[in-house]
Amino acid sequence: MTDLSNSNASTDHVSTAPPTSCGSVVIGGGVIGLSVAWELVRRGETVTLLDRGDIAQGTSWAAAGILPPANFDRATDPIDRLRGYSHTLWPLWCQQLTEHTGINPGLMRCGGMYLAESIGEASALTGMMAYWNDLNLECERIDADELLRRQPQLSSWAETNPWIQKHPQSAGWWTPDEYQIRPPRLLAALAKQCQQRGVHMCPHSNVRDLHATDTGCELVVETSGGVASSIQCEQVVLCGGSAIGSIAPEVRLNTSVIPIRGQILLLHSQTFTDPIVLNIGNRYLVARGDGHVLVGSCEEEVGFELGTTPEVLEGLRHFANRVCQELSSAKEVASWSGHRPMTFDGFPMIGRIPDQERLLVAGGHYRSGIHLACGTAVAIADTVERRTSFMDLSSFSVGKQQAHLSV
Repeated sequence: MTDLSNSNASTDHVSTAPPTSCGSVVIGGGVIGLSVAWELVRRGETVTLLDRGDIAQGTSWAAAGILPPANFDRATDPIDRLRGYSHTLWPLWCQQLTEHTGINPGLMRCGGMYLAESIGEASALTGMMAYWNDLNLECERIDADELLRRQPQLSSWAETNPWIQKHPQSAGWWTPDEYQIRPPRLLAALAKQCQQRGVHMCPHSNVRDLHATDTGCELVVETSGGVASSIQCEQVVLCGGSAIGSIAPEVRLNTSVIPIRGQILLLHSQTFTDPIVLNIGNRYLVARGDGHVLVGSCEEEVGFELGTTPEVLEGLRHFANRVCQELSSAKEVASWSGHRPMTFDGFPMIGRIPDQERLLVAGGHYRSGIHLACGTAVAIADTVERRTSFMDLSSFSVGKQQAHLSV
């Protein structure tokens, strides 16, 4: 089995000297930064994309790519509205990316099964499904017989599941509008399209200084060769994931995001070949449809430490074998980890930094960075253009993430 926790797979993005000037500088080459850059360049902006490491890698690459159902029109919660708007955009975005780059991000409306092993998990599912009904999202309660008709590979797990044995009429919930996507392919497509549209890509570029005024910004950037250069631009968008607080200390976001490590195990099965997402509590199996099955995940507060651990991987393997007995013979292909950027109130930051008209932030999306990327990119581009966006963005304001800091 290969540990890809610190994967630096080669990309086509070779470090180059940044331009001396441009319209927008986007810092961070994950799914949020790439999406923002793509949206801006499509609107006519000249864009430079910087990342201290490889572009199209990091936490976005490590994600499972689960996109739960959402409905923008019926949602009232701000995050659910953002999720709903993004959910409607993803099919169009993936179609455009495939057409322009030849790279298919693997978006698939595979459906999701939501299952429980305890009273607590079942109660949480009941509440979630009631909320989904309010959102007019299609979700169907299924009994044990129907569950096993659809997913016969779960028979051993269902027979030993105390909740299902006591409540066979409420074995689980099925929602057909759950999507999955292949994050590495998505990132590769976004990066290629950004390059095709003229975004200046600068991997292995560290921001050493950032100064903003009412009229523009100046950055000092050091490339991997140790050469420092200056960039003049109209605005800077910080999209650095869990490391967003260390990009520019003067904006006081150094404690706004907590990195939460997650670990994933990749298996390959000769028989589990139908695409589906199986959600059980806070763990999941994502069957890609080609025999590959992702098993996740965990939540660990270990700072910025990356890497997988034998204990967690053993637990994920045990979970997979227990839920789907035929996975016990599946080959372990790889494992990896990533840092989810969690804000203290659970809301991402999207918008201008208070008193800094030329500095914007798009970060802190926690477990939903890929799902929320489309909406976030549109919101940032609307903000740059001073347009009224598709929703009120005040719930995602950056100022409240600074408020708890002592100045």
